[in-house]
Amino acid sequence: MTKIKKMITAALVTTMVAGAAVPAVFAAEVNPAVSAAAEKADSMGMIFDHPFTDVGPRYEEAVSFLYALEMVNGKTATTFGTSQSLNRGDAAVILANALGLDTENAEDAGFKDLNNRVRGAVNALAAEGIISGKTADTFAPGEPLSRGAMAKFLVSGFELEEYAEKTPFTDVGGVFAPYIEALYGTGITSGKTPTSYGTHANIMRGEFANLLYNTILFVIDNEYVPYAEAVSSINSTSFSITLTEAAPEEYTAGDLWDLFYVDITLEDGSSIMVNPTSVTLSADRTLLTVEHGTYDLNGKAGTIWVDGELSADFNYKN
Repeated sequence: MTKIKKMITAALVTTMVAGAAVPAVFAAEVNPAVSAAAEKADSMGMIFDHPFTDVGPRYEEAVSFLYALEMVNGKTATTFGTSQSLNRGDAAVILANALGLDTENAEDAGFKDLNNRVRGAVNALAAEGIISGKTADTFAPGEPLSRGAMAKFLVSGFELEEYAEKTPFTDVGGVFAPYIEALYGTGITSGKTPTSYGTHANIMRGEFANLLYNTILFVIDNEYVPYAEAVSSINSTSFSITLTEAAPEEYTAGDLWDLFYVDITLEDGSSIMVNPTSVTLSADRTLLTVEHGTYDLNGKAGTIWVDGELSADFNYKN
């Protein structure tokens, strides 16, 4: 599992299970497949919302989703700017938010035209090799983002290069061609018309929201999401999670742990987020054993929760 895919899958599964749900019916441009992670969150009966008055039905689901997960903000408190061009700086901020990158500690990329609002995001994306500047020392954050450059942002950011396939578009060529082919191959976009992608046209904020939303759902749909069928407290410093099926070989115990949302609720109502000292996977790859020795439950009683659904009570007061 690659670094970026692990990061985005873990962040979204955790966030959605903890506090929101993906609606079961998407707008016309949105991938109609409901992801496993989305179904898990949807079962909790929560919804997304936003405060914008200029978002029509075509963009409603995407903007609601991205706003609820704090990936996007509006142009004002009540307008999203759906039909306005998205500039390169704003695109960088949105993409860095979506990928959960460290925007505070990223190495300076050397661009001299960045303001404080976009600097951290641009530096973080450049450090991951996701974006490049207009020149060696300029990023041009205020310039509109073209649809071709948008394809590069999304495909590089979410590592979708392997899905490239020939398109029917007559306006695709040059440096952006492989990225557009990858977006087309995933089904994330079908172009502006059956034969044109609009490579050099500016991307609108509403369009970008839909395409980013499609991309996130595609990544989740194509990444393994583990499900638990049982959780058991072993002793005051460890518990186990039983998977519904054997985990794929390429996933480590740490990878699997990152894809669950786990907390411990004590009988006084306080909650503890588990920070394991070690996580191990059984030989048959169906049982995770979690050690949390730095937080001993001796003398305490409560419940271990996994994904807000499965639970196991414990009592180590005696």
